[in-house]
Amino acid sequence: MLKQGWHIQRRMVLGITVLSCLFGTLESQVHAIPISNLTTPVIDNFPRILPDLLILPNTNLGNVSLMWDYPAADLIDPKGSPVVAADGTVYLGYNQFVFTGFVGMVSAVTREGKSKWNNLTSDQLLVSPTIGPDGTLYMGVGSVKYNEGKFIAMNPDGTLKWSASIGLVDAKPVFGSDGTIYVAAKDGTLYALHSNDGTVQWSSKVGFKSTAYMAIGKDGTIFLGNESNVLFAVKPNGSIKWTYQAGGVVNTVPVLGADGTIYVSAADSKLYAISPSGTKQSEYTFGGNPFSPVIGSDGTIYTGATDQTVYALQPNLTLKWKTVFNKAITPTVIGPNGSIHLLTASGMVHALNPSDGSTQWRYGISTPDMALAPTIGEDGTVYASGMKEAKLNLYALRVKVNGITLNKTQATLQTGASESLSAALSPNNAPNKKVIWSSSKNGVASVDNEGNVTAVSSGTATITARTEDGGLAATCEVTVTNPAGTIEVQSVSIQPAELSVKVGHNGKLKGSVLPGSASNQGLLWSSSNPGIAQVNDSGQVTGIAPGRASITAKTVDGGFTAASQITVLQGTMTAPGSDAFTDIEGHWASEEIARAYELHITNGYPDFTFRPNGSITRAEFVVMLMNGLKPELQPSELGFVDSDEIGIWAQTSTSQAVQLGIVSGYPDGTFRPEANITHAEMAAMVFKALGIPLSAVTTTSYSDDSDIPEWARGAVSTVEKTGIIIVGGKTTGLFAPIDLSTRAEAAAWIVKMMDIKNKK
Repeated sequence: MLKQGWHIQRRMVLGITVLSCLFGTLESQVHAIPISNLTTPVIDNFPRILPDLLILPNTNLGNVSLMWDYPAADLIDPKGSPVVAADGTVYLGYNQFVFTGFVGMVSAVTREGKSKWNNLTSDQLLVSPTIGPDGTLYMGVGSVKYNEGKFIAMNPDGTLKWSASIGLVDAKPVFGSDGTIYVAAKDGTLYALHSNDGTVQWSSKVGFKSTAYMAIGKDGTIFLGNESNVLFAVKPNGSIKWTYQAGGVVNTVPVLGADGTIYVSAADSKLYAISPSGTKQSEYTFGGNPFSPVIGSDGTIYTGATDQTVYALQPNLTLKWKTVFNKAITPTVIGPNGSIHLLTASGMVHALNPSDGSTQWRYGISTPDMALAPTIGEDGTVYASGMKEAKLNLYALRVKVNGITLNKTQATLQTGASESLSAALSPNNAPNKKVIWSSSKNGVASVDNEGNVTAVSSGTATITARTEDGGLAATCEVTVTNPAGTIEVQSVSIQPAELSVKVGHNGKLKGSVLPGSASNQGLLWSSSNPGIAQVNDSGQVTGIAPGRASITAKTVDGGFTAASQITVLQGTMTAPGSDAFTDIEGHWASEEIARAYELHITNGYPDFTFRPNGSITRAEFVVMLMNGLKPELQPSELGFVDSDEIGIWAQTSTSQAVQLGIVSGYPDGTFRPEANITHAEMAAMVFKALGIPLSAVTTTSYSDDSDIPEWARGAVSTVEKTGIIIVGGKTTGLFAPIDLSTRAEAAAWIVKMMDIKNKK
């Protein structure tokens, strides 16, 4: 009854002319969206198989899982097996019955089994889509009744790329290495088309008026059979290279071995091995007519036949094994792990072991009305489709990875040595063996895509192998040690801690690995914002755009870091001899600010202002002070309770200032890097940085001398006598010990301090 109902539905076709208004939208869109190359096998349009109703029910076997099933549509006529793109998208081509008859339809389904889009073609579909090297879908559409058709190219988003009016095409195309598309029409003409617009390069009459079955060699030779007993070898220019006459009709797709041998099945129940020059090398006779063969990675040829048997043949066409089924079967396809896949007429999907043909797993998809050859994704997912009660269903099956282990969980390497890690996935027949490798610390131990670990510097890193299928992980802890006698790096410093450069100009940073006798002096330089400032391997900084960026130097050994704050200024500097910034002209500290800029003590802002009257934080002043002193001290760990609030750009300078005894923090153990510095605090730091004896007289000439706190009185008195202290442009009057210092005062005090130190 199912079969009879199906034929009644087919007779309901009344025509499709009233749907022409629906097709204009598709053909008006011609935007190409290329994707990665197709890696799944191309299968010929195998005739649908009717079920053997006497077959007893089968049961599932093995560790395969149903990932999802997708109900495509009702009242349809499938035009072949699904096809899978490299990005995992599954495409189905079919004709769907509507109130006016059958119309062509292409459906795109995601890797997860969700619908992406469904688009009409301009006429009935004559063959299932083929995916080209750039991801474009190619198919023939038209009307056999009216002998009219064309070949169309569809973008991966379902929009029309182009169409070529070359007649009825119910054959799958092949593609040359130069992008040329070779397609055969049912009138016996072979066309070479440009892939960008479908225009004809050349055409050639080859063979008979029938469906063509084609393959292409590495040298561009097209091998073509079209339901005669002749296999044609056609040159890339359309001329005949040679022909071979088989003992029966050649109505299957040829395949090519690694050595160029052409294997082709014929309706005389034979498979022929033909040399690249067109002579027969060997043949094998089956118990029924064979389907299109497929070739394994070891050269084994697999093919099913109408005697319900799958055969495995050596490259010389001697029998390796055969597996007999008690029902009709589809052509075979090969998965990425070498497994042989097929469907039986009862809707059972089989996976066979390539070594002996035994069953690896089987799964029933309940499609009794017809069975189509499955398609395999590059991750090993088996896509099987079939009809049930006039409805097409798509099933995704895969043996899932459920475990991963590494050959080592711990390893100890010396710097520069290497170790190969390998991952074992379970179960053994899981087809997706892809593993993603990563290191927790590439500066200690790096790992490539194959699991090869290289020891970079002393320390410990965790190497992780993660399965692409399921995201399961296994780890190996790698400890890297230096060879005996190696002097290990303890820290790194960078000078200056602040630097300003103009757009398009360069500045130089010096990174010092400490101790200076360390065996590995290598540094890795990086920028927090390459769009603002870039740095090369020697520490040269280039200004790219106005703004601020942090340049970091990281030791190869140990991964210690230090940073410098970079300010990139807009435009060009003012004329030589003029002020360095646009907002300091006429300011009481303009000369000192300009000198501070030239000495790389301080920077301005990206708008080329200095903002002399703005406040300055304790961290900023310490950086300016160390930029002036330039001490060659290795950074040490900061002991302040708020050390994590000190920016990386100020950590080295703060550490150096602590070691020099210039800063000690507050009684509560804090440093308060973001607090604005006062006159009293700044005087105390400058006094300690100057390194002169404390004055015996601690009174000052300031009118608010009594307001100066006792802890700062000696420093203020001593520094006052040197002429360093300038408060608001004045050396007398108020000292204002608790008032906030300005950027101008900070620059002026440090420049005057440096003048005194340089005279010593």
